[in-house]
Amino acid sequence: MTGAFRTYQPTLTRPITDDDLQTPEARLAFALGPAIRWQLWFFFPPNDLGFGGLAMPCDDLPRRAPAEAADTLFTVIDGVAQHAAATELILALERRGGPDPGRLDREWMLAASTAADRAAVRLRAVLISHTRGVREHAPPAPTLPGI
Repeated sequence: MTGAFRTYQPTLTRPITDDDLQTPEARLAFALGPAIRWQLWFFFPPNDLGFGGLAMPCDDLPRRAPAEAADTLFTVIDGVAQHAAATELILALERRGGPDPGRLDREWMLAASTAADRAAVRLRAVLISHTRGVREHAPPAPTLPGI
């Protein structure tokens, strides 16, 4: 995968300050830290419509995205969007290994991008929590017909 990314790693030389945590992505990366096990996280940041934000870990999903993954994720994303007025999503993949997305990561990223697009929720970023820290990646374009 090519594109811009930002790596968040634990800082050992100084304490974390508010300046380090300006964006929702930076705050989430700090909260996630290095990976412990495989799980998918949905983070719906607060918005101006009164939605206070939501974090949802999903640890019961298979490592390989099944064929119906986009439909399954759409059900979750659309449900939150409809009931809580969520307008944006940050996806996090927590798994052991390196910071770059592999084939299995890209499958989940694409399924989430497609599901978010169908639910009219903007996918802001994808965070990969890996063995040594957290890396932010640009989300893939959805694969819906006509887009």
